[in-house]
Amino acid sequence: MGLKRKWAALAAGCLCMSLCLLSCGNPVKPEKAEQGTEAKEETKEESFLSDISGTEPGTVLDAEELDLSRSEQYFQIQEINEEIRGEISGKSYTENPDIFLEDLRYLKVLHYNYEHQIQVGELIVNRKIAEDCRNIFLELFRAEYEIFSMYLVDRYWTGNGVDSDTNSIGHNNTSAFNYRVVPGTDRLSNHAMGFAIDVNPVENPYVQYAADGSFAVYYKDMELYIDRESGKPHMINHQDIAYQTFSKYGFTWGGDWTSTKDYQHFEKKVLGYNR
Repeated sequence: MGLKRKWAALAAGCLCMSLCLLSCGNPVKPEKAEQGTEAKEETKEESFLSDISGTEPGTVLDAEELDLSRSEQYFQIQEINEEIRGEISGKSYTENPDIFLEDLRYLKVLHYNYEHQIQVGELIVNRKIAEDCRNIFLELFRAEYEIFSMYLVDRYWTGNGVDSDTNSIGHNNTSAFNYRVVPGTDRLSNHAMGFAIDVNPVENPYVQYAADGSFAVYYKDMELYIDRESGKPHMINHQDIAYQTFSKYGFTWGGDWTSTKDYQHFEKKVLGYNR
């Protein structure tokens, strides 16, 4: 009986040791799996663009290239550097007593184009409204609001500010700063101070009415968008996200003007503005 007890005890000990080894060995596999998941997440994060500072305006990006959970990182404000200065000098910016380059800021942003692709955009605004504009275009992007294109007006330069603005509008380009006068006057436009932005100008024309209700045609096809109740895509009205977002940040809309309507135009008054 003593021998049987010894064999039974030995067998029980071996069984316990086997069970112990099995139970101790199992946790190792989940740990390896967890490490593998973390590595995949790190690789995915590394594959995202960290910013768009080196990406040309107009570039269409795949959503998979972007970390859209942190889309604010793609909306950037910077001072006017030598490259941008070289692009705008003698065009939208000329030496003047009213506004200096240090008063301006260059923004690079993302927007959805009319094919609902993510596209890189750019604009120059006054430094006093730069942060507001960054936030506005970030909100419009998150709402997937469509903007045809967004380049500096200098891309469409024809020799002077007024004609170049008309050319930019003809290409349905959203733009802001342009040191120029209001057409037909010697008064500086709010664009000249970087306080105004024109959005999707083809669908949202500048309309100057005569006393008899007729209007001057300044741009090709603008008459197609005079009827603001037509419901055509990309027309700005009080229900439009652009109107609501710009208004939220204290901008006024040219569509609320009386005898003249400028449906593309948003501007912000900065009281006591000085350099």
